[in-house]
Amino acid sequence: MAAIYSGIHLKLKNPRTPWPDKLKLARFAWISTQCLLPNKEQVLFDWASHALTCFYNKKVDVPSEVVEGLWTYLDDILHSRKLHNVLSEGKTISLRLTLAQIINDRILDCSSQLDSVSFHTILSCCHGILTSPVLSVTYTAKYELLVELLNRLCGLSSMQLRQQKDEEPLSLKVFEVLLLVLSTYLTVQKQQANSNRVFSQVTAHLLHPLLLLRHLLSTRVWTEKDDVKIRQNLSKEIRSKVDVVLQSALFIPDHLLSYKEEVLPLEDKAGGKKSHAGKGLQGPVNVILSKLSVQGANEEEEALFYTVKSNSLPLLFKFASDTFCKGGENKQVIFHLMTKLMTALGFTDELDIDEKFSASNWGIALLALENLLNSCLAGDIYNVAADRIQHKEVQLNFYRKLARLLFNNTQMGIPAWYRCLRALLALNHHILEPDLDELLSAVWVDADNMEVRVRKAREALVSAVLQTYAKLRQLPKLIEELLDVVCRPAADELRPPLLPETIQNTLSQCLLDNPPSQNLEICWLILKKMQCCLLPYIRDEASDLALKVFSLSLLLYAVLFSFKTLDNSTPVPIVKKTQSFMMEMLKVVEDLLKQKLVTEGPWMEKVQEVTLLLTHTWVEVDTLFQIHCSKYTSLAASQSGTLVDKALTLRHIDSPLGKLLQNLLALHKLKIHMLKPLTETSEASKMARFILNRQELSSMMLDANQSWDFQFCTVNANTCIAANWFLVTSNLPLIAPYLKPNDTSVFAECILKSLLQSLDASGSNLENTGISVSLISRQLLESPVLCEFPGIFSAVIKCIIKAFLGQLGSSHVRLISPSFLKPRVEDEDTNMKRLKAIGQEMSDSVKMKTSVSLSKTQVDELQQLLKVTSMLNGNAMSPEDFSELFLTLFTLTSCIQCDLSASVGLLKELFSIMASLLVVKNSQMILKVVHGSNLLEATMTSLFSRSSKGLFKGLDGQIWLSFLQSVQDFILSLIQLIIDRKSSMCLNLEKFTSFIVESNLTAGILDAGDLCSLQLHLVTLSMLCKEMITSLDKNKQLDQTLTHLLEKTTTVMEPAIQAVLMHKGSRQSQSFSIEMVTVMIRSELARASISEDDSPVKISHMAFYRSFCKQILKELSPAPRPMDFLVSSVNYLSAFYMAAEKTKARDLEELHIKILQNIHALLSGTWLSLSDVKELEGPVKVLLNQLVSSCSQEQFHLLLLMLREGLLPAKIEGGHFTEVLSTVTFIKLLACCLFPEHCSKAFWLITPQIMSTLIFVIKESSKMPSLTRALTLPALETLTVLLQQGKAMISNPHHVIVVLGALQFVPLDSHSVEDYHAAFEAIHEALFVIIHCYPQVMLKASPTFLNCFYRLVSSVMHEGRQRGDSDRASEKDKESLLKCAMLVERMYTHIANAAEDFTVLSSFIVAQYVSELQKVTLQPEIKAHLTEGIYCIMDHCVEQDIKFLNTTLQMGVKEVFSDLYNSYTHYHKSQRQGEEKYTV
Repeated sequence: MAAIYSGIHLKLKNPRTPWPDKLKLARFAWISTQCLLPNKEQVLFDWASHALTCFYNKKVDVPSEVVEGLWTYLDDILHSRKLHNVLSEGKTISLRLTLAQIINDRILDCSSQLDSVSFHTILSCCHGILTSPVLSVTYTAKYELLVELLNRLCGLSSMQLRQQKDEEPLSLKVFEVLLLVLSTYLTVQKQQANSNRVFSQVTAHLLHPLLLLRHLLSTRVWTEKDDVKIRQNLSKEIRSKVDVVLQSALFIPDHLLSYKEEVLPLEDKAGGKKSHAGKGLQGPVNVILSKLSVQGANEEEEALFYTVKSNSLPLLFKFASDTFCKGGENKQVIFHLMTKLMTALGFTDELDIDEKFSASNWGIALLALENLLNSCLAGDIYNVAADRIQHKEVQLNFYRKLARLLFNNTQMGIPAWYRCLRALLALNHHILEPDLDELLSAVWVDADNMEVRVRKAREALVSAVLQTYAKLRQLPKLIEELLDVVCRPAADELRPPLLPETIQNTLSQCLLDNPPSQNLEICWLILKKMQCCLLPYIRDEASDLALKVFSLSLLLYAVLFSFKTLDNSTPVPIVKKTQSFMMEMLKVVEDLLKQKLVTEGPWMEKVQEVTLLLTHTWVEVDTLFQIHCSKYTSLAASQSGTLVDKALTLRHIDSPLGKLLQNLLALHKLKIHMLKPLTETSEASKMARFILNRQELSSMMLDANQSWDFQFCTVNANTCIAANWFLVTSNLPLIAPYLKPNDTSVFAECILKSLLQSLDASGSNLENTGISVSLISRQLLESPVLCEFPGIFSAVIKCIIKAFLGQLGSSHVRLISPSFLKPRVEDEDTNMKRLKAIGQEMSDSVKMKTSVSLSKTQVDELQQLLKVTSMLNGNAMSPEDFSELFLTLFTLTSCIQCDLSASVGLLKELFSIMASLLVVKNSQMILKVVHGSNLLEATMTSLFSRSSKGLFKGLDGQIWLSFLQSVQDFILSLIQLIIDRKSSMCLNLEKFTSFIVESNLTAGILDAGDLCSLQLHLVTLSMLCKEMITSLDKNKQLDQTLTHLLEKTTTVMEPAIQAVLMHKGSRQSQSFSIEMVTVMIRSELARASISEDDSPVKISHMAFYRSFCKQILKELSPAPRPMDFLVSSVNYLSAFYMAAEKTKARDLEELHIKILQNIHALLSGTWLSLSDVKELEGPVKVLLNQLVSSCSQEQFHLLLLMLREGLLPAKIEGGHFTEVLSTVTFIKLLACCLFPEHCSKAFWLITPQIMSTLIFVIKESSKMPSLTRALTLPALETLTVLLQQGKAMISNPHHVIVVLGALQFVPLDSHSVEDYHAAFEAIHEALFVIIHCYPQVMLKASPTFLNCFYRLVSSVMHEGRQRGDSDRASEKDKESLLKCAMLVERMYTHIANAAEDFTVLSSFIVAQYVSELQKVTLQPEIKAHLTEGIYCIMDHCVEQDIKFLNTTLQMGVKEVFSDLYNSYTHYHKSQRQGEEKYTV
């Protein structure tokens, strides 16, 4: 046969053989074992290569489909197992250079979109070549060829990335091959002996393509269509490889002299080595910059290339710094390199704008400048002293030029402009000091761009300026310059507020740390500036000096309220200087109050505001000084009250800020008044009413959602309402005692109005960080503060009741319950009679079927009122308020009538709120007003009436079941209240039971067969039964009554359930019927349990229950079922099995087996998710406990056989994972059950075998990431439960140690933080059980235990590291990681508290910790918990351990340990020793 095929080679060479036949022959020859050719693999490989070479060199004409086939054939060869075997046997197969060149050319064609051949096939061929060490020699041996391949692959990848607008997703193959080529190239580049050659090749062919690729990967807006692997892994790895390629090619120590030769000026080269230009690189910086300055084909490409250059310059500078600046050397070289990189952004050598620079590039250029300056800061390149002494301030002069460039070309709308100035300030404040006035004007006083990002950057710069000058103790100098800028002629009305919140907070912090003498100096500067430059000329009505005075008054207010107040420890000279300043300020205030400087005109309001602000400032500060410092004596103390009175009597105060300041002065007067002993309350009441100002307050409640930021400068017509409301509510404890009832009512109405407005608002003002009236009102209503003022709280409730009744209208209220309209009086008996009358009238109106029709608008308003009502603290209500509110809500429940969906939604809310009110402190008060049975009857009568009218018929099933649940909760709460009160309990229960069982109304329900009415009826009966069951076994007389009532109830339930089952409607819920029957069984069991005779238990409806059980077992597992059905079915089986046991049913043995088999089959269902299985665990556990509590040996034996079959290795290897999971879950639940003694011994005897099988499950399932959550973690949880429950049964330490070994297999590298957290928690729980239940085993296997724990520490450090903006975790993920860190801290604590023998490994634990910590920068919250944990271990490290660690740890790790130990001794150790000092 071999002879037949020996001529294939000739046929392949024969030009007459058609190309399709040649291809078929070649394929056959490759796969056939009967075709014998010398060196067949090389021959066929060469033939395919030669054919492709001839085609692309245009020597032969090959059909396109054959060309495609040739590439596919070549790809098949490269990836075939046969080729792999041949090469592994040591045979060599060579690849022609021409084929490698053709591949490079085809990739170029692909990037130009010219090639017809699928580029995936070509890339696959390239991948096959490079992954083979033998074949890849063709590329690795010819460096230029590999450079060309990388260049063209970068072009192809960049082309795909630039097509962001196209809907085609990125090709995963392109980026996988690119990463492979990058890795191969990096290996080859490191092997090159000639670094100059590498530099020239990279700059000539790779520099710009690589940087363009890196930029496109970094800035791409990833979409859902992009492959996750590219987005999460490949893009990061490619960028990392690109960085390594560029740094190792362009910046290596061998090139340092070349860079020095180019960048250093002549004077710095003097005395150095002679030029080595002949051997080194020629102008490496210019070469790099020239390659970066690529011209684009159009404007769009030009902009892209400039962006690439700008983003690349800081990156290249970082590479240079990392290479040349190790150990702090060559800083001058790096600085001069930075100057060249900065000028490459489009500036001249003198840092002027180049004529070719486009203004549209400022944003990108400033970002690059910012990054360069930050790198300079991080590298500590600028040493001020060295620059001045050794280099004639060359760096300072350059940075000064850069600052002038920024000031001459202000870019107020670009945040990076402010950040560049901030970086220059951080380098040296002398850089910006010559332009300090211009800086303060541009970024503080006269800034005009209020866009959020710009404002934040601007405020951060101003804060940095303040902090810098505060550290230099030159804050007065800065404030003096600021005052000059403020007082310059300018359009002040266009200026922004001088002290926004961020800047004021920074100024406050700076002043708090500033010396008191400097703070006083600042105050004098402000006051003198006002006295000399502004106040004398304020009479000029045409001048805007009033605005300048106002700004300085705000500044003075901020300064005085920020620094530390005087106290008895303040030096006397400071006190005297302060007194002198306060007297001078008093003169200014008195002059302003005495003289009517501006009586009218545009600036009158501002002058009044200045007067009031300075008065408020002076009186508050003066009072504080008097209270806290006995050495301070105010010469004008007697005048303080006069000043306030004068300010309060100022007329024509129309400005919002003026009114707010007057209120503050009135509050000050009220405080002073309250400090005086035995004073009259009339004056205090007057001030309280002045502050509240009820007429103005009620008229101002127009926009309760307008926000205020706590700053005086932002108080205007829109924000004044929030400012005044904040003043009133924050001082409510002072004002409330002096308010009259009318004032209280207005205050309560304002609270309600503002809350209703907030519910109406769309929430568009979410970014605002201030406060609004509605937010204040909500916080006040939800806080315990309002409950401390019973009068106000009662007024709020009365307002809500009034609003509810207002929606019904007085005529309807009079029709339903006239007593509602009677006013409440102070006499308790009269009020009680009124409430009882309301209750009786309400019951009568229900019987009369009185109803009130509501519009959609009225329903919406009622729902908003209900939301407000739900915020009320029911425990703080007075009995009268509670009763009236409850009766109001109940009246609405009984009488309102509207359209279908609105009615059900409103009723649901009403029932939910009433149910919540029935559990508060005064809830029993309602039973004094109206009988509980009457309430229950009225509720059911109104519901049955609505149902009979068809109100509930058109409802969606879920909406109806949700409504049923709310009715159920209300009835349950009311019955519980009746039972807990005990007064007339039997009478109420008997009356209501008779109503619900025997009345004509309920009889009509059964006859009519309306599904909604039937379900309402059953819900009520079930709640009644449940509560009566819980009340049994308390006294015999009560038991007799309750058992009789239970019997009556269950008798009615069966026909009602049968009627429900007759309906086949879509809303019918199987679970509902099952729950009702379950209640019936439990009722009969409860009734039978208190039977006095010893006769066998008889259950009336056993046949009905058995038929139900059969149907449930039939439907339980064959197909997917709703979860509520499954849960209720399992609960039913528990109850029914108990009934079967009690009645000693004949088929009990068979029932036991059927239930076990069905439950096992249910848990094996493929449709069940992991969360579904978790949800079923509780009910199944109860059922299993019921089944095994009295099982026989035969039953237990069958159970064990079922478990063994579920854990057979064949099932795991065969992929029957759901069956395995079912068995694992069964074992976990069984471990928690109470077995009979003989079964318990048997179960724990075979537990070691079960544990071994579970470990096998963990090992096998951990190989597949998809099974981690589905099987690995449940198996580990089961192992943990077995260890925990078998603490007294498992005696062999080996069985515990093998569990530690299994923990090593549980993967912790999940892409999802949720999955990671689940795995982390499962491993931690297992370790915790071992250390808690088996401490001796843990000590014996301490290395294994610590290795398992070290995996957790290492993983949480990796996951909790600081990330970039693009890779930042969500809030939910952060919470999960924080929980993991807390668990690690807890475990460190347990290890530290373990036996003393374990502490010998403390140094090892610390070494592991710091070694891992050195690799990452942790998030502060994560680090805090881990640090606290390791401190507990370090408590057990003796001095010898510390010396050992300092000696053995490597450099880098040793520094981390040193920092950790210093913080430990400074914070933790000293605190612990302090605690031990006081410990007995």
